[in-house]
Amino acid sequence: MATILLGCDSLAQTPVLNEEKYREYRECLRNEFMIGIGPGMGMSLPASIRDTAAGILQWTDCTMAHGEYLAVLGMEYKILEGRAEDTEQTKEELFYALYALNRLDYTAETFFGGTPSLNGFFIRDDISEDSLNMDTVLAHLNQGLPQYEISGLDSDYMDEIPRNNEESLDQAILLVTGLAVIKKCVPEDLEYSMDGEVQQFQDFETSISLEAGHILTRIVNYMKEGDSVTVHLDPDDPNLYGIQGEAWDFIIKNPLTMQEVLRGPNAFFLSKGYTSAKFHATGLFSPTTDLTADTITDSLFIVFENLIIPNDQDFKVINLNAMANFWPDGLQEDTTNTEYNARVLGPRAKQQYYEWIPMLHQVIFGGENNYLMSAVPPDTVFYNDPEGYYEYLLHLAPVEGPYNYGNGYYPNYEWSTTSRTIQPARRGDITTPFTGHYNGLDYMLYYNMFNLLFEGPTGEAEQHQAEFSLYPNPASNRIVIITSYTRGDYSLSIFSTRGEKRMEGSFSGPEHYFSIAGLPPGIYFVVLTAGNNITTKKLIKH
Repeated sequence: MATILLGCDSLAQTPVLNEEKYREYRECLRNEFMIGIGPGMGMSLPASIRDTAAGILQWTDCTMAHGEYLAVLGMEYKILEGRAEDTEQTKEELFYALYALNRLDYTAETFFGGTPSLNGFFIRDDISEDSLNMDTVLAHLNQGLPQYEISGLDSDYMDEIPRNNEESLDQAILLVTGLAVIKKCVPEDLEYSMDGEVQQFQDFETSISLEAGHILTRIVNYMKEGDSVTVHLDPDDPNLYGIQGEAWDFIIKNPLTMQEVLRGPNAFFLSKGYTSAKFHATGLFSPTTDLTADTITDSLFIVFENLIIPNDQDFKVINLNAMANFWPDGLQEDTTNTEYNARVLGPRAKQQYYEWIPMLHQVIFGGENNYLMSAVPPDTVFYNDPEGYYEYLLHLAPVEGPYNYGNGYYPNYEWSTTSRTIQPARRGDITTPFTGHYNGLDYMLYYNMFNLLFEGPTGEAEQHQAEFSLYPNPASNRIVIITSYTRGDYSLSIFSTRGEKRMEGSFSGPEHYFSIAGLPPGIYFVVLTAGNNITTKKLIKH
């Protein structure tokens, strides 16, 4: 069994504790990295970095994080549905996460002084301190926290250069990824109801899965058409669902200025990846009369099969191919070359620490092997054992969530970067300019993909947990532990966020009072052990 080293002591990691970590990360995401779930400005958008040293919550490259959030929610729904567990919270978040993306699309032109249009051109976020009730927002973000509070927000929306809030090819890749995963994992008849009334998206669609396809189509077609589409909210306008025009531009432009966007405008080289991903997610082709451009881009994307992009940028190519299944002979409508693509993606992703990419390909296209460890020597640990390697990475994730404050101040090397999925080269960076706690979406992606591929949607973790309730929380002097069983012997430990064991004890029976008067104010983790089973909950001490 693997362990994670946190400060002076260690916490044993198990599949049960990995699930507890997932739940803790999700709760933290909702409460400490989002201003709320709902339709309003700034809502349902995950922040990336909670820099408690500076007291700032940052929405850096928000739509990249949002794409990961969409994928996490789509897979979470499938897992919970397979377990016959409650999916209402996930459905609500799915609906408003897609609603938020439409909001960034519809108001993008407004941000630059134009008329709103739901056409596939989006801004990165709409977080603005001037447009929010900051007292309410900060009260939410800091609820129950005795220290490390946030006092301000930072976002591309508030950047002194407005063009830094324009979409880019990088943002589009992660959004297409999340939308494609929703299409794969969520049934078309799934709708979200509030007070008994089915809720509509801005384009009048009610199906969560179909809306994901509509948004994906709009984004890809906008890049393809070179800003030839303007869509207003008219239910009879077919452009609401993505015009199938004949242009092949893939140079992303601002529809108000007709200039190329400031960052990441040239998607031409990757365009076959986008259009092929769109096809596999929606069944819609991307026709063109520009046969020269079509031929060039087809050849270019095949060339990328043997061309690794340096400087932490290769994820763009292999991420798109994981959804496009393009190599070696172009778009595979029947996915007959799925195994071939897996054989290419596996060792290439492992070499650059994008280990989630082979799992993404496997989630989208299936197959029995993602070949992650196939290229390492036979005497290497985890040789040809992706399941063992992924479980090892999951065990290493810190209980308190990923963070890095530089100078070696991070809980674990593997999870010491802003995003293990997108910026693995930043792991352990002692001079990182991106200091703070991170949103944990990288772990959640890994966990859900691992669960679907290796554990199965009906995982057994729930059946073996020694569940317990803890109250009051926050607490000052003592806590009450109530277990789910009337009999049994339990040991209880309290750890700091650095993994230092601060208190421990044991008891029998269903209820126990535990004094915490000697603990300094802060955040702790209460670990209850019954036999081989471990359950963890967060405790806030006033």
